[in-house]
Amino acid sequence: MNKGVRRCTRCILPESYPDINFDSNGVCRVCREFDHRYLNVDWNDLESKLARILDRYRGRGKYDCLVPFSGGKDSTYSLWLLKNKYGMNPLAFNVDNGFAEDGAQQFIRECAGKLGVDLYTYSPSKEFLKRVYSHAMHRTGEFCTACVVLIPTAIFRAADIHGIRLIAGGFCEKTEAPPSRYADMDRVRFWNIMKSAFSRKELSWDFFFPSWKRMFRIKYFNLPDYIRWDLREIHVVLKRELGFEKKLSDIRFDCLATPHSNFLFRRIAGFSKLEYLYANMVRAGFLCRGEALDILEEREAGGLPEGFFDFMSEIGCKRSILCETEGRSTFEYSARLKLIRKIAIRIREMLP
Repeated sequence: MNKGVRRCTRCILPESYPDINFDSNGVCRVCREFDHRYLNVDWNDLESKLARILDRYRGRGKYDCLVPFSGGKDSTYSLWLLKNKYGMNPLAFNVDNGFAEDGAQQFIRECAGKLGVDLYTYSPSKEFLKRVYSHAMHRTGEFCTACVVLIPTAIFRAADIHGIRLIAGGFCEKTEAPPSRYADMDRVRFWNIMKSAFSRKELSWDFFFPSWKRMFRIKYFNLPDYIRWDLREIHVVLKRELGFEKKLSDIRFDCLATPHSNFLFRRIAGFSKLEYLYANMVRAGFLCRGEALDILEEREAGGLPEGFFDFMSEIGCKRSILCETEGRSTFEYSARLKLIRKIAIRIREMLP
C-alpha cells in the first residue's frame, strides 16, 4: 500500500479513484454522494414494498424464490432472513467455479442443512472455464470478466430450470458497489472479447441466458435495497444461528483468486478492489477509517501476490503474461449502449 497517496479524510479512497475530488475538509465526492442518497431513506416504506413482493410470489411452486448463495455474510443472511423471518421456501443456488478455498463448499452444504433448504450447486467443466479465463486474461489483462457474466447467467438459468420466478439476491450496494466505470461488463462486451476463440454455441449455456426471459419472466431484486443492512447485526446473527466464523471485515476470502484478481485490477485501474470495498464499509459505518487502513496495509504488501505465476499456470497462462498484456483492458471492447441497458434494467425493476 502506498502511504504517500492522498486519501479521503472520511473513507480511504485514493486520489487515483476515477473522477474523484475533495472538498475543503478533504471529504471525497463519493462520500458526499453517499450522504445525499442514503441519509433520508424511508426504510419502513421499502420494507412494506418488500413484503408485497414476497406475498405475491410465496407458494408459487415447490420453491417460491431462488437465493444466490456464495457462503459469504450477505448471501447467508439473505437465505436466513427469507427462510426464518419471511417464511419463504427458497432454493439456495451456488456456482462452484473451482476457486473456492478449502472448506467453503462444506460450509455451504452445512449451512443449507441447518436452515432446512435445498441446495443446488452448479459446477461447470473446469477445463472449459480454464480456456475462458485464459482467453480473457490474454485479451484484457484480467480474468474476472468470465465470472462477472457466468454467475448471473447461471443464477437466471437455475431459476428458469426450476420454474422459479423470483430471485432474491444479497448484493449490498452500500458495501459492494464498484466504481461505475468498472462495472460496465455485459454480454455484448463479453462476446466481443471471446468471439475470436469460441463459437456462440460453446458459450451459450453458461454466458447467454435469453434477454426476454431475464426481462419479462423472472424478477430479480436485492434484499439490502429494501431493509436496513447492518453488518454488525448480521455478523452476530450468523455467528449465533449458523456458526459463521469469519470476521466482520473479511471480504472475499473464500475465492482463492481474490489476491491475484486484486493485483491485476490495481495494475489496470491504478487502485485496488480492496480499497474501494473497504472505503464502502467505512462510509457505511461498519469499519473505522484507521482499521480499514491497517487491514489494507496487511493485505496489500505490494508486488506480486504469493503464488501468482502458479495461479496463472493453472488457468493456462505463461510467466510472460504480464508483459504480453501490458496496457490492455476490457474497455478496448465495445459494450451494449448504455441507454439500452438502462431501459432493460428499468423494465426488470417494473416487474410485479
